[in-house]
Amino acid sequence: MTDLTDPTTRAPLPPARQPGRAWLWRSAVVALGYFAAGQLGLALPGPAPFVATFWPALGLALAVLVRWGPGCVPGLLAGAFAVPLSVGAPAWLSAMIAVGNVGGPWAAARWMGRAGFNPRLEQRRDLWLLIGAGGLGATVVTAANGAAWLAISGRISTLALPATALQWWMGDLLGVLVAGVPLLTLSRRSLAQACGPALRLQSGALLAASALALLVTLAAPPALGLVTAALLLLPPVLLCTLALRCGLATASAAVLGITVVMLLATAAGLGPFALANRLPGGGGLVLLWAYAAMLAALVLVSHAQAGELARLDERWQLALVGSDLGVADWNLRTGEGFTSPRWRALMDDPQAERDTSLERWLHRVHADDRAALHSALASVATPAGTGLRREVRVRVRDDWCWFEVHVIVAERDDTGAPLRVVASLADVGARRHAEDRHQLSSNVLMHLHEGLVITDADLQVLDANPTYCRIVGIPRDELIGTVPGLLRAGNADGLNRPQQASLWSALRSHGHWVGEVVERRRNGEACALHVTVSTVHGPDGALRYHVLVVSDVTEQRLQRERLERQAHFDELTRLPNRARLGQLLAEAMAATDRDGYLLAVCYLDLDHFKAVNERHGHEAGDLFLVELANRLRSALRVRGTVWSDTAARLGGDEFVLLLRAGTVDEARAAVERVLRVVAQPIVVRPGAEPEVVTASVGATVYPLDASDADTLLRHADHAMYGVKQSGRNGFLFFDPEHSRRTEERVLAIGRVQDALDRNELMLYYQPKVDLRRGVVLGFEALLRWNHPEHGVVPPAQFLPLVEHTGLSARVGDHVLAQALDQLEVWQDLGLDVSVSVNITARHLQEPDFAQRLGELLARHAKPLGPRLELEVLETAALTDIGFTSAVLERCARLGVRWALDDFGTGYSTLTYLKRLPVQVLKIDRSFVHNMLADAQDRAIVEGVIGLSRTFDCVVVAEGIETAAQARILMDMGCEIGQGLGIAAPMPAAEVVPWVRDWKGLFALSAAPLAAGAGQPPPDGSVADASPAPARGGLGD
Repeated sequence: MTDLTDPTTRAPLPPARQPGRAWLWRSAVVALGYFAAGQLGLALPGPAPFVATFWPALGLALAVLVRWGPGCVPGLLAGAFAVPLSVGAPAWLSAMIAVGNVGGPWAAARWMGRAGFNPRLEQRRDLWLLIGAGGLGATVVTAANGAAWLAISGRISTLALPATALQWWMGDLLGVLVAGVPLLTLSRRSLAQACGPALRLQSGALLAASALALLVTLAAPPALGLVTAALLLLPPVLLCTLALRCGLATASAAVLGITVVMLLATAAGLGPFALANRLPGGGGLVLLWAYAAMLAALVLVSHAQAGELARLDERWQLALVGSDLGVADWNLRTGEGFTSPRWRALMDDPQAERDTSLERWLHRVHADDRAALHSALASVATPAGTGLRREVRVRVRDDWCWFEVHVIVAERDDTGAPLRVVASLADVGARRHAEDRHQLSSNVLMHLHEGLVITDADLQVLDANPTYCRIVGIPRDELIGTVPGLLRAGNADGLNRPQQASLWSALRSHGHWVGEVVERRRNGEACALHVTVSTVHGPDGALRYHVLVVSDVTEQRLQRERLERQAHFDELTRLPNRARLGQLLAEAMAATDRDGYLLAVCYLDLDHFKAVNERHGHEAGDLFLVELANRLRSALRVRGTVWSDTAARLGGDEFVLLLRAGTVDEARAAVERVLRVVAQPIVVRPGAEPEVVTASVGATVYPLDASDADTLLRHADHAMYGVKQSGRNGFLFFDPEHSRRTEERVLAIGRVQDALDRNELMLYYQPKVDLRRGVVLGFEALLRWNHPEHGVVPPAQFLPLVEHTGLSARVGDHVLAQALDQLEVWQDLGLDVSVSVNITARHLQEPDFAQRLGELLARHAKPLGPRLELEVLETAALTDIGFTSAVLERCARLGVRWALDDFGTGYSTLTYLKRLPVQVLKIDRSFVHNMLADAQDRAIVEGVIGLSRTFDCVVVAEGIETAAQARILMDMGCEIGQGLGIAAPMPAAEVVPWVRDWKGLFALSAAPLAAGAGQPPPDGSVADASPAPARGGLGD
């Protein structure tokens, strides 16, 4: 609900109902107020009963309805009904008059509210709304309604109806103008304006002067009435001044007070208007009405006019503030002037408010600009001069700032000389800075070595610098408004589809894109361009521009391609070089993994190419290689854009081919085709015979050879050397399985080497006994590997790996050293036995074997040679009979005895046997094992025993497993034997207890011996339980 004391906005249309206690209180206040105002109007002199010269109740009703809304209608009706009823009017007449007196203001208030009426009445529009709707519309309704009902009720005659309606209208109109205006404009703001510290004294003085003039006029004797009536002209002036200085609310309240006082004085016969009533014809009340209406109208018009002027001035001030202009007004004759607050703020000079002269301001202008400004002001001072506009530098504090001063002549004298000038001042520092930056940007744009193009959001060119025009060969005028070829969709030479997709995706995500494209100039010449595209957005976030920075990198790209060719291609043959081959091989291997075909990696080396260079010179050799490279290219297969075979030159006469194949046979056929192409004659010099050069090709097939790229090339190279060694002019495929087995063998040899270094190789001992006497004669040292994970490993599982390597001799020396050490320990314990050690062929053939054996024997204080027996396989001894005999003789001089092991398996002649200085023959266990069931094996055993007697050698039978075998051997003349039937190989620590407990072979019961026949030894050794074990050279 609009507050009665704060009409700061245009009156709205309040709601129709205002329920609650507040509404009841407000309705009661309104009813009492209307009743009081009505009684006041009736108490004042009027022209007729029920008709008042001044009806303030109507002004109150209009103000209440405008400010509080139609919710006050019930209260107004109650007050309006009570007024005529209080002076004797019947109830029905009082009701009809009340309806008219409230209905007129209600309609006017509704109209004014819809029209946007502002109760502050600061515009003529609001004044005309008040006069039109309230002063004319509402009063006509109330006057017509009241006069009509008075005539109907018979209170007035029909003839008096027009005069009564006119008088009623005049009283209501005066009530609206005199009583309604102060109620409409009353607010806290108006009270603060009138009673504020700055205007309190002025308001009091003006009100006091008006009251004094009124009192003098009313208190003057009748004789001076006409003279003092002149004082009635003073209040209008004072009230207009009061309205201008203190506001409409104060002035209109003063008008209300003057009107009431004048009416009361006239009723009392005082004042000029009462004197006018006593004159012939009367008319004093009419004059009083006119005077009061004149006061109210003057106050309203003055206030509205002042409000519009203030509003106009406010608009200009806002315009000046909005344009950031300072204004100065100078009187050229007096030198005085006025400067606006903005002018002083621009100058940052607090003293400027006290000294606003033109000369003072000119003194602050830069000396370089002051003379020109004086000259321009002089031209303005001429009758023809109108004004000037110039940019000057003015000192502001300790800096020089750029301002634009605009001077116009505001007033001239009769001769046309200027009397007053008005100047506006604008800070153009930012603009000049922007212009400088724009000029700098333009210069940069024009002189930039890179091409620069700016397009709008629709990709149409807005500007382009000369460099870009020179790059594309198109004048700037033709480029404006077009779409750059780089960004044009479907441009065959510009961005391809993947690049365009990348471009727009990057612009949407990051606002910029960088790439290299190939474009065509206007003349059709292709050029490589390095392009950076950026987007520029406006303050609202909408896309405004695209900026393209273009560099011509054609020469750089050609140079880069030349360098890439030099780095990746052979200069002579133009084939890929070694560096490029690595990339091609990696790509081909990836394609093989993806597509599932085979890849043949071929290493090609020309046969006897050096002879071509020697016969014809290196230049002819180069021509030969070029022609060969061309032939290789023609021999390569290409399958569309899917894949193609590859040829590369590594250097000299070495080439590498990468051939795709579905099967290994297809790869072989492709290599054979290449060999045929290479073998074709090539003419290297006119008139010379064609040269025919063959090639050796080594190949490996991926992924059958599942190695990396470097290893594949190495395998192919190894295969090529195999072709070279086998006679050249052919090809060989690398066998990855053979390579794998070789690698495994190398790893296994390495493990044996580690075992030797960690002393994991140890000796087991198997006894040799006199079968007839049951005496232990000696022990055979048998090698075992005490593996930390797999336990005791027999020699058959590791000795074959090192038998033909240099490690074999080291292992043999290790066995000899252990056997001699153990032999010395046994002798110290009183165990007088011999020890036999197996010697491999590789160990025996070492040039310094006898020397190293002597060194090993020399380590011991006791003479161990006579107790050492060395066993050599018959087949090893017959490899080089002369060398073997010499070694055996040198060792025999050390006291060592020699035994020929596994005799009968080597098919040696008696001549060879005669030449070997051996003292012992050992019958192979295979013959002993089967001699009971096989007559041939028995005959061989008998023959060996007979030969031993002939050559005066001791014979020893191996592999005795049963007592029956022992008896047969003794019957044949073999007294010494060894085997599982006697004892299995045992560690050195078990030898002495075994010897102590040994009772002889025939002391054993037949059952245990028979049960033990053919069974494996207690340590689980398979080698010694086998009838024909695999020999490792150093033990069973």
